[in-house]
Amino acid sequence: MMIRMMRLNVRPILVTILIVVLSALLTMAQTAERPARAVTDPGVVTTRQAITPAGVQSIFDGRVYGLAFGASSSDLWVLQSRLTAPRMQIVNLDWSANQLRTRIASQELPGLQGVIFDRRSGAVMVSATRPGGSGRQSSVRLLGIGAGSLTATVVVEGLGQSIAGSPAIAAEANAAGERLAVVPLIRDNGLAVIDVTRNRLVGTVPVGIAPFGAAIDARGSVAWVTNWGGRLPLSGEMTLPTGLDPKADRVVVDKYGIASTGTVSRVDLITRKVTQTIAVGRHPTAIVWDEKAGRLYVANGNEDSVSVIDTRTNAVVRSIAIQPFQVRVPGIAPTALILGSGGQRLYVACGGINAVAVVETSTGRIEGLIPTAWYPNALSLSPDGRYLGIATLLGAGSGWSDKPNQRFVHSYRGSIAVVPIPDSAQLAGYTAAVAENNHLRLPAAPAAARSVARATTPRAIPLRAGDPSTIEHVVYIIKENRTYDQIFGDLPRGNGDPSLLMFGARVTPNHRKLADQFVLLDNFYATGGNSG
Repeated sequence: MMIRMMRLNVRPILVTILIVVLSALLTMAQTAERPARAVTDPGVVTTRQAITPAGVQSIFDGRVYGLAFGASSSDLWVLQSRLTAPRMQIVNLDWSANQLRTRIASQELPGLQGVIFDRRSGAVMVSATRPGGSGRQSSVRLLGIGAGSLTATVVVEGLGQSIAGSPAIAAEANAAGERLAVVPLIRDNGLAVIDVTRNRLVGTVPVGIAPFGAAIDARGSVAWVTNWGGRLPLSGEMTLPTGLDPKADRVVVDKYGIASTGTVSRVDLITRKVTQTIAVGRHPTAIVWDEKAGRLYVANGNEDSVSVIDTRTNAVVRSIAIQPFQVRVPGIAPTALILGSGGQRLYVACGGINAVAVVETSTGRIEGLIPTAWYPNALSLSPDGRYLGIATLLGAGSGWSDKPNQRFVHSYRGSIAVVPIPDSAQLAGYTAAVAENNHLRLPAAPAAARSVARATTPRAIPLRAGDPSTIEHVVYIIKENRTYDQIFGDLPRGNGDPSLLMFGARVTPNHRKLADQFVLLDNFYATGGNSG
């Protein structure tokens, strides 16, 4: 019965979204000064997943790296990256009025989930990297934007090189009168500790490999940081380098060459030393701390789980599997976390299924899913707890370069959405929409599961996940940064669109020959090996 109700709820949601999108297309055009709320071509992204994002949308030119609510629930700060100058933009929106308040441009590169709002000072903090030039090395910096300011000022620079992670700031000053902020230094395997009252670097603490996310207690005495690449390898362990540089870090990997460890470091900010290193899932990214409850939540991006650490015993007490569908699927990819309802709810951005999972923290039960645009990668909760802010890295999918029929994969259109916290009925409808978008079934009640007979006759494309198929092998021909239609759109035997063709037979003769060979191979197997 529950599943039937959920399916009935999804249709009005989709109709409402369609009406909003069509109305927006008719009434507003997107400009840099007035970001549009509409998705200009909603529907299916290149992963063949549908997107039906909930809430109020704004689409940006470039990728969106993070967002943070400001002093009020209508005040939203967005951190984005662009391919062309200026490379970084910090945008302040009054999302409820669809009004741009401030746009600060910079040639720096944004940190990953690199924007936070400091409620004590009313300032916005941004981690960023100034690119090197004329033989200089790149430099990680912490930027600050005061209330009503139209510029970003440097709080402190020279923290590290290349790339920064997600910063965190203490609410109070410590006994020494320092109010501390921390910034993960991904390339340098360190955690920068900064005194924001005096705008100075206090010190850098070596942690694990490729630190990403950070959390800090209210008094600035302890910080936790996730280590993307895990722990340092032991002698004799299988490792691979993180890059082509001869001095690149070596990461512990499994037999498939995948990073096999993930860790969280506990840092004593008084002594500036790591006191504990705790093993969690693979590729830990975001981290959020319920300090009052003594619970730390860690998103394990390559293990589709959230580790729960008891900060009083410094041990993992639970692993929450983020598996909301009837069948277990890889690639859910938890990327970001935020706590709501006084710590009773955990919102988990799931980049692989374009959704936010709502988790009950006391039991680890997934209560439902909220649909998003393409690849959610940052979350924020409004000061009054009524709205969830969602950033998506790829948003509405790539746009076009020179002509509308010439798609360009790097023409990013990241997005943000502001969603009122849903009640149980709305969440049920949202959950059904996410399942439909991903072509997967939701868990059935035990009695219903027993009554559904599985298909026994194979068909090329099964009606349901898990049913038999006549297809034994699938061969992918991948041309990086190009779509099927750009190269094969005019092939009569393919499901292509000739109007989107950009690189025809004259430009891609080898690709055409390769496609012809697979057609011959297909005919060979179809005729039992008797074709010419």
